[in-house]
Amino acid sequence: MKHNAQNRILKPARYDGEENRRVVLEAALRVFSEVGFAAASTRAIAAAAGIEQGHLAYYFPTKLMLWRQVLDAFARKGEAHLRENLSGDTLIDAVAAAQRVLPGFLRTFAEEPRLTRLMLQEFSVASERHEWLVDTFGRPVWELLAPLFEALARQGRLAGAGPEVAYFSLIGSALITFGNAELVRSMTGAEPSDEAWIERAISHMIGPVLMPVASR
Repeated sequence: MKHNAQNRILKPARYDGEENRRVVLEAALRVFSEVGFAAASTRAIAAAAGIEQGHLAYYFPTKLMLWRQVLDAFARKGEAHLRENLSGDTLIDAVAAAQRVLPGFLRTFAEEPRLTRLMLQEFSVASERHEWLVDTFGRPVWELLAPLFEALARQGRLAGAGPEVAYFSLIGSALITFGNAELVRSMTGAEPSDEAWIERAISHMIGPVLMPVASR
């Protein structure tokens, strides 16, 4: 059952500025992911956070600033995972590197489905937010993973696809699958937060990346 963001009020500590900011970002992530940027109001976000609208404006003067802070606060985990686990030496055996690095990267999409849904929404439309998201998160991740996908192509993997096709197929699959948890539940009865389900989904997504070029 989908929960209305305004029905769940978070209670920040009254005089703890950092805690208030954390609670606001959590509430904003929930509201933005459920109704989208255009339909989300600062009034609804403030209510979900359990603070006055004027208090919200003290921390985040505009809705766009709040939206950007939400992405910046919650969306760095995947990029950090890649930076920690990818290096030039790991590409000598690209298959082993992909098997080691990609599951953890894809898991970041599954661990925060609200964020994944929010990113899916914004990647799908032409807007200032789309451009900011691409420049801030999309392009840096591609630049980190491009050498791995190029190495996989040179080593006869990706099922014969080009690196960019294989990359966008992988990312698109993760965004659509993990960003539509409610749709998966309502249509199939599956539980996308189940650990075994997540592992199977990730394994399926990575399969084409590791697949050898078909012999003719």
